Amino acid sequence: MTLSSSLSRIKAISLKGFLLVLTVSLPAVAGTIVVGTPADNAAGNCFPFGCSYGGDYQQVYTNSLFSGPISVTGLEFFNTQVNVNATAMNTGTFTISLSTTPADWNTLSATQADNIGGDNTQVFSGSLAQPWAFGDTLSIAFSTSFAYTPGPGANLLVNIVANGTGSAGGLIFFDTNGGNNRNTIFGRTFNFFGQVNGGVGVDSGYGLVTGFNTGSNAVPEPATFGLLGAGLAGFALLLKRVRR
Repeated sequence: MTLSSSLSRIKAISLKGFLLVLTVSLPAVAGTIVVGTPADNAAGNCFPFGCSYGGDYQQVYTNSLFSGPISVTGLEFFNTQVNVNATAMNTGTFTISLSTTPADWNTLSATQADNIGGDNTQVFSGSLAQPWAFGDTLSIAFSTSFAYTPGPGANLLVNIVANGTGSAGGLIFFDTNGGNNRNTIFGRTFNFFGQVNGGVGVDSGYGLVTGFNTGSNAVPEPATFGLLGAGLAGFALLLKRVRR
Protein backbone atom coordinates (compact mmCIF):
# COMPACT_ATOMS: atom_id res chain seq x y z
CA MET A 1 0.00 0.00 0.00
CA THR A 2 1.43 3.43 -0.97
CA LEU A 3 1.85 6.30 1.45
CA SER A 4 -0.77 8.28 -0.48
CA SER A 5 -3.37 5.53 -0.24
CA SER A 6 -2.62 5.04 3.47
CA LEU A 7 -3.18 8.72 4.13
CA SER A 8 -6.44 8.64 2.19
CA ARG A 9 -7.64 5.64 4.18
CA ILE A 10 -6.77 7.25 7.52
CA LYS A 11 -8.57 10.45 6.52
CA ALA A 12 -11.67 8.48 5.53
CA ILE A 13 -11.71 6.60 8.84
CA SER A 14 -11.20 9.86 10.72
CA LEU A 15 -14.04 11.52 8.85
CA LYS A 16 -16.38 8.63 9.67
CA GLY A 17 -15.47 9.02 13.33
CA PHE A 18 -16.13 12.75 13.21
CA LEU A 19 -19.51 12.21 11.54
CA LEU A 20 -20.42 9.69 14.25
CA VAL A 21 -19.64 12.29 16.92
CA LEU A 22 -21.75 14.82 15.05
CA THR A 23 -24.66 12.39 14.77
CA VAL A 24 -24.81 11.51 18.46
CA SER A 25 -24.30 15.13 19.50
CA LEU A 26 -27.25 16.69 17.70
CA PRO A 27 -30.85 16.33 19.01
CA ALA A 28 -33.56 14.67 16.93
CA VAL A 29 -35.44 17.28 14.93
CA ALA A 30 -38.62 15.53 13.86
CA GLY A 31 -40.98 12.73 14.77
CA THR A 32 -44.55 11.84 15.63
CA ILE A 33 -46.02 11.82 19.13
CA VAL A 34 -49.16 9.67 19.34
CA VAL A 35 -51.40 10.21 22.37
CA GLY A 36 -54.45 8.23 23.45
CA THR A 37 -53.35 4.70 22.67
CA PRO A 38 -54.51 2.05 23.11
CA ALA A 39 -57.72 3.10 21.38
CA ASP A 40 -61.15 2.09 22.67
CA ASN A 41 -61.84 -1.40 21.39
CA ALA A 42 -64.43 -1.60 18.57
CA ALA A 43 -65.45 2.03 19.12
CA GLY A 44 -64.90 5.41 17.51
CA ASN A 45 -66.35 8.84 16.79
CA CYS A 46 -67.11 10.56 13.52
CA PHE A 47 -66.88 14.16 14.81
CA PRO A 48 -65.45 16.38 13.46
CA PHE A 49 -63.93 14.72 10.36
CA GLY A 50 -65.99 11.64 9.57
CA CYS A 51 -69.62 12.76 9.25
CA SER A 52 -71.69 15.75 8.14
CA TYR A 53 -70.69 18.03 10.99
CA GLY A 54 -71.07 21.76 10.83
CA GLY A 55 -69.59 23.35 13.88
CA ASP A 56 -66.68 24.03 16.17
CA TYR A 57 -64.79 21.15 17.78
CA GLN A 58 -62.08 21.57 20.41
CA GLN A 59 -59.76 19.03 21.98
CA VAL A 60 -57.30 19.82 24.76
CA TYR A 61 -54.16 17.81 25.59
CA THR A 62 -52.65 18.01 29.05
CA ASN A 63 -49.11 19.41 29.09
CA SER A 64 -47.59 16.33 30.76
CA LEU A 65 -48.01 14.40 27.50
CA PHE A 66 -45.09 16.37 26.05
CA SER A 67 -41.55 16.15 27.40
CA GLY A 68 -40.33 19.48 26.08
CA PRO A 69 -40.72 22.24 23.48
CA ILE A 70 -41.92 21.10 20.06
CA SER A 71 -42.93 22.60 16.76
CA VAL A 72 -46.21 21.01 15.70
CA THR A 73 -46.24 20.65 11.91
CA GLY A 74 -49.25 18.40 11.40
CA LEU A 75 -51.88 16.12 12.92
CA GLU A 76 -52.86 12.49 12.37
CA PHE A 77 -56.10 10.65 13.15
CA PHE A 78 -56.67 6.91 12.84
CA ASN A 79 -59.43 4.55 11.69
CA THR A 80 -58.52 1.11 13.02
CA GLN A 81 -61.46 0.04 15.19
CA VAL A 82 -64.74 0.58 13.33
CA ASN A 83 -65.28 -0.27 9.66
CA VAL A 84 -68.45 0.90 7.92
CA ASN A 85 -66.91 0.63 4.44
CA ALA A 86 -66.41 4.34 3.84
CA THR A 87 -64.87 5.15 0.48
CA ALA A 88 -64.02 8.85 0.83
CA MET A 89 -63.32 11.55 3.41
CA ASN A 90 -65.83 14.31 4.06
CA THR A 91 -66.13 17.23 1.69
CA GLY A 92 -66.21 20.78 3.00
CA THR A 93 -63.72 23.16 4.55
CA PHE A 94 -61.84 22.55 7.79
CA THR A 95 -60.05 25.38 9.58
CA ILE A 96 -57.65 24.34 12.34
CA SER A 97 -56.01 26.54 14.96
CA LEU A 98 -53.72 25.74 17.89
CA SER A 99 -53.10 27.63 21.12
CA THR A 100 -52.02 27.14 24.69
CA THR A 101 -54.69 27.19 27.38
CA PRO A 102 -54.96 26.89 31.17
CA ALA A 103 -58.03 24.68 30.62
CA ASP A 104 -57.28 20.98 31.04
CA TRP A 105 -58.99 17.67 30.25
CA ASN A 106 -61.51 18.21 33.06
CA THR A 107 -61.85 22.01 33.15
CA LEU A 108 -62.81 22.94 29.59
CA SER A 109 -65.52 25.58 29.38
CA ALA A 110 -68.72 25.07 27.40
CA THR A 111 -68.10 28.63 26.19
CA GLN A 112 -65.52 27.66 23.65
CA ALA A 113 -64.03 31.14 23.20
CA ASP A 114 -62.95 31.04 26.85
CA ASN A 115 -60.71 28.03 26.14
CA ILE A 116 -58.70 29.67 23.35
CA GLY A 117 -55.34 31.16 24.32
CA GLY A 118 -53.84 34.49 23.32
CA ASP A 119 -51.28 32.75 21.08
CA ASN A 120 -54.01 31.18 18.92
CA THR A 121 -52.57 30.44 15.47
CA GLN A 122 -54.39 29.24 12.35
CA VAL A 123 -52.34 26.37 10.96
CA PHE A 124 -54.60 24.90 8.27
CA SER A 125 -57.65 25.80 6.21
CA GLY A 126 -58.93 23.82 3.25
CA SER A 127 -60.36 20.56 2.00
CA LEU A 128 -59.46 17.11 3.33
CA ALA A 129 -61.38 15.26 0.61
CA GLN A 130 -59.57 12.09 -0.48
CA PRO A 131 -60.28 8.41 -1.14
CA TRP A 132 -60.64 6.30 1.98
CA ALA A 133 -60.40 2.68 3.13
CA PHE A 134 -60.56 1.14 6.60
CA GLY A 135 -57.14 1.34 8.26
CA ASP A 136 -56.16 4.61 6.56
CA THR A 137 -54.69 7.52 8.52
CA LEU A 138 -55.92 11.08 8.09
CA SER A 139 -52.74 13.16 7.84
CA ILE A 140 -53.07 16.95 7.95
CA ALA A 141 -49.94 18.90 7.04
CA PHE A 142 -49.95 22.45 8.40
CA SER A 143 -49.26 25.49 6.28
CA THR A 144 -47.89 27.16 9.43
CA SER A 145 -46.19 25.33 12.29
CA PHE A 146 -47.06 25.99 15.92
CA ALA A 147 -44.34 26.34 18.56
CA TYR A 148 -45.52 24.74 21.79
CA THR A 149 -43.78 24.76 25.16
CA PRO A 150 -45.59 22.57 27.70
CA GLY A 151 -45.78 23.57 31.34
CA PRO A 152 -48.15 24.28 34.25
CA GLY A 153 -51.15 26.18 32.91
CA ALA A 154 -49.98 25.68 29.32
CA ASN A 155 -51.97 22.80 27.87
CA LEU A 156 -52.34 22.39 24.10
CA LEU A 157 -55.70 23.21 22.50
CA VAL A 158 -56.70 22.18 18.98
CA ASN A 159 -59.68 24.11 17.58
CA ILE A 160 -61.39 22.77 14.43
CA VAL A 161 -64.16 24.57 12.55
CA ALA A 162 -66.03 22.53 9.92
CA ASN A 163 -68.16 24.22 7.27
CA GLY A 164 -70.21 22.76 4.40
CA THR A 165 -69.28 19.18 5.18
CA GLY A 166 -70.85 16.17 3.50
CA SER A 167 -70.30 12.43 3.93
CA ALA A 168 -71.28 11.04 0.53
CA GLY A 169 -68.41 8.53 0.84
CA GLY A 170 -69.85 7.13 4.08
CA LEU A 171 -69.19 7.64 7.76
CA ILE A 172 -65.67 7.30 9.18
CA PHE A 173 -65.32 6.54 12.88
CA PHE A 174 -61.92 7.68 14.06
CA ASP A 175 -60.19 6.00 17.01
CA THR A 176 -61.06 7.33 20.46
CA ASN A 177 -59.91 6.97 24.05
CA GLY A 178 -62.15 7.33 27.11
CA GLY A 179 -65.36 5.76 25.85
CA ASN A 180 -65.51 3.17 28.62
CA ASN A 181 -63.06 4.52 31.19
CA ARG A 182 -62.46 8.24 31.16
CA ASN A 183 -58.80 9.25 30.81
CA THR A 184 -56.84 12.11 32.33
CA ILE A 185 -54.94 13.13 29.20
CA PHE A 186 -57.44 14.95 26.99
CA GLY A 187 -61.01 16.19 26.73
CA ARG A 188 -63.20 17.89 24.15
CA THR A 189 -65.98 20.38 23.53
CA PHE A 190 -68.29 20.61 20.52
CA ASN A 191 -70.77 23.13 19.21
CA PHE A 192 -73.08 22.00 16.40
CA PHE A 193 -74.20 24.71 13.99
CA GLY A 194 -77.89 24.27 13.15
CA GLN A 195 -77.98 20.50 13.62
CA VAL A 196 -81.17 18.66 14.58
CA ASN A 197 -79.40 17.35 17.66
CA GLY A 198 -77.65 20.65 18.10
CA GLY A 199 -76.17 22.29 21.15
CA VAL A 200 -72.94 22.45 23.07
CA GLY A 201 -71.30 19.55 24.84
CA VAL A 202 -68.24 18.97 27.01
CA ASP A 203 -66.65 15.52 27.28
CA SER A 204 -64.02 15.37 30.01
CA GLY A 205 -61.58 12.51 29.58
CA TYR A 206 -62.73 11.58 26.08
CA GLY A 207 -61.47 12.42 22.60
CA LEU A 208 -59.75 11.30 19.43
CA VAL A 209 -56.47 9.41 19.47
CA THR A 210 -54.09 11.96 17.94
CA GLY A 211 -50.69 11.96 16.31
CA PHE A 212 -48.62 15.15 16.44
CA ASN A 213 -46.06 15.55 13.67
CA THR A 214 -43.27 17.56 15.23
CA GLY A 215 -39.94 19.25 14.82
CA SER A 216 -37.85 20.09 17.88
CA ASN A 217 -37.52 23.68 19.10
CA ALA A 218 -34.89 22.63 21.60
CA VAL A 219 -31.51 24.40 21.53
CA PRO A 220 -28.51 22.02 21.95
CA GLU A 221 -27.19 22.12 25.51
CA PRO A 222 -23.62 23.32 26.28
CA ALA A 223 -22.49 19.70 26.66
CA THR A 224 -23.57 19.09 23.08
CA PHE A 225 -21.38 21.90 21.80
CA GLY A 226 -18.51 20.64 23.96
CA LEU A 227 -18.75 17.15 22.49
CA LEU A 228 -18.94 18.54 18.98
CA GLY A 229 -15.93 20.77 19.63
CA ALA A 230 -13.95 17.85 21.01
CA GLY A 231 -14.74 15.88 17.87
CA LEU A 232 -13.57 18.72 15.63
CA ALA A 233 -10.37 19.22 17.63
CA GLY A 234 -9.57 15.52 17.58
CA PHE A 235 -10.20 15.31 13.84
CA ALA A 236 -7.91 18.28 13.16
CA LEU A 237 -5.13 16.88 15.38
CA LEU A 238 -5.24 13.51 13.69
CA LEU A 239 -5.00 15.07 10.23
CA LYS A 240 -2.03 17.17 11.39
CA ARG A 241 -0.19 14.08 12.61
CA VAL A 242 -0.90 12.18 9.41
CA ARG A 243 0.56 14.95 7.27
CA ARG A 244 3.92 14.87 9.12
